[in-house]
Amino acid sequence: MRRSRRQEKLDEKDLMILRELELDSSRNIREIAENLGIPRTTVQDRINKLKKMGVIKRFTVKIDKSKLGKSVTAFILVSFMPGSAISQKELSHKIAMLEDVEEAHLISGEWDILLKVRGSSMKEIGELVIDKIRAMHGVAKTLTCAVFYTAKEDC
Repeated sequence: MRRSRRQEKLDEKDLMILRELELDSSRNIREIAENLGIPRTTVQDRINKLKKMGVIKRFTVKIDKSKLGKSVTAFILVSFMPGSAISQKELSHKIAMLEDVEEAHLISGEWDILLKVRGSSMKEIGELVIDKIRAMHGVAKTLTCAVFYTAKEDC
């Protein structure tokens, strides 16, 4: 009996191809195949399989935000105001739509939402927090943590 796509296991070749694509998905199939020592058609078939399985969601670019004037990164913790006419999920989606918000996560613990934001300065990030995030219905309080140095980030 054939396994469903959800149950298919990834083997070492699949994982090697995924690592290559994560490093630089703009390379063509031939380059990836040569680098891994795998036939080009095998690499193409495996990538198609990984896309059909939903392992590869999309191909995209990684932008150096500092080159666009957004060299300051901060993480913002948001506390949800209980009894609000908005749910935590709705609030997190509204915040996620704000310009300069790169990530928004519902989290466990003392805080409810974790945001990753970028701006040109701490002043700009402060304006985002004070003028936009804290002004949203459902936000009780925030805590902003500036990033001094990034040792590892999504490649």
